[in-house]
Amino acid sequence: MNTLSLSVVIPAYNEEQIIGECLRRLTEQRGYITEILVVDNNSTDGTRAIVAACALDWPAITLIEETEQGLVYARNRGLDAASGELIARIDADTLVPPDWAERIVEFFTADHEGYWAAACGRGQAYDLPYGDTVGALRQRWRTRKNNRIKQVPVLYGSNMILRRPVWAAIRDRVAMRRDIFEDVDTGLCVTEIGGRNAFLPSITVGVAPRRMATGVPSFVRYMSCLPRTLILHRRYGLALGAALLYLPPIIVVHAARLTLLRSYDAQTRRFTLANLLRATVDRVAP
Repeated sequence: MNTLSLSVVIPAYNEEQIIGECLRRLTEQRGYITEILVVDNNSTDGTRAIVAACALDWPAITLIEETEQGLVYARNRGLDAASGELIARIDADTLVPPDWAERIVEFFTADHEGYWAAACGRGQAYDLPYGDTVGALRQRWRTRKNNRIKQVPVLYGSNMILRRPVWAAIRDRVAMRRDIFEDVDTGLCVTEIGGRNAFLPSITVGVAPRRMATGVPSFVRYMSCLPRTLILHRRYGLALGAALLYLPPIIVVHAARLTLLRSYDAQTRRFTLANLLRATVDRVAP
């Protein structure tokens, strides 16, 4: 049985601290990955040089430029350029497990009739000072409770895969706004053309906790993208539910989590209330 080819698209903006590890993990799976397209979105640090160095080890890594600032522009540039029958889109801080590409290719190759148009997996934060006990317990419970593939309405941008014809079909439907969740928008576009999004429990990836470390006002602005995205797709009931029932408890949890993150001293490996007074700067969104 001939397996499907897989392209991996990585939008990148000032990612010199993590892009090398991201690519290293992908290159170890070159038996299942046809190409890796890193789309540089006006980085001012060493991102481009690191990608170029990695490409010397594996020429299947290609650096593409997108000068129009914004994740949606970089994403589209990469997805348009991808040649694989399957196109995975991850973030530059996504760290994939050793069998990630193999599981993706095997899943879609076995889907002879094309029942699934797209798929995504979970993201689990790494480098948390207090560990990710809650996430680990949740994943263990979910694995015991239900490890089967299920249909979901949206996709997760740090770990998502589209069939190339599906991307071509929704290319002119996806929004180019920067004030919505582009991955939620993409997943809803798939369903609106009659496609199905699969959730694969077996392809969980690691993601950086950068969003967890942003201040509460910044986090509230970020999360407001969810109801705005749902309104864009005329899912008014879901948008109202998200605004009234989902966002308030999430913001409370974020505030508590942020207190733990900011009180931690990486050098002493201790939590100190005095650290809460340190000046912090939220990462600028691309």
